Amino acid sequence: MIQRIQTVFLFLAIIALGLFIYFPYWQALPDEAGNRMMLAAYGQLLADGTVVYGLYSLVAGLAALVMIVMVIEIFSYKNRMRQMQLAILNSFLLLIALGLMTWFVIDLQKEHEGQFGLGLFIFALAMILNILARRFIQKDEQLVRSMDRLR
Repeated sequence: MIQRIQTVFLFLAIIALGLFIYFPYWQALPDEAGNRMMLAAYGQLLADGTVVYGLYSLVAGLAALVMIVMVIEIFSYKNRMRQMQLAILNSFLLLIALGLMTWFVIDLQKEHEGQFGLGLFIFALAMILNILARRFIQKDEQLVRSMDRLR
């Protein structure tokens, strides 16, 4: 299980999504008073340390759901077809979360000028790692099928 490269990719993607929840994916530039607002995956973190929850928790919920599916995917190593299906499901959920993040950022940029934070790049890394894991799961399945033909 752990010696397969896709397991390593999935484990790194789980770590990346865990970090994504704690890093902001958009930061407002400081206003005249020097206050700065950050948009983390779990809500709006204001300069005084308060968190305003809203629809932003939807993105964190999707990230947590993807992490759970990735854990199930890791332990489904005996059934590669199921692993591929779960990887496709993860890709779909990650695209939905990316769309929600984009929508939230566009909505916030109407009110505040800002820049993208580290969380967005961590999220992109998780998406890439999920794609790589699916690719190597597919290669394993093709290898097993080719060996079955040789028997």
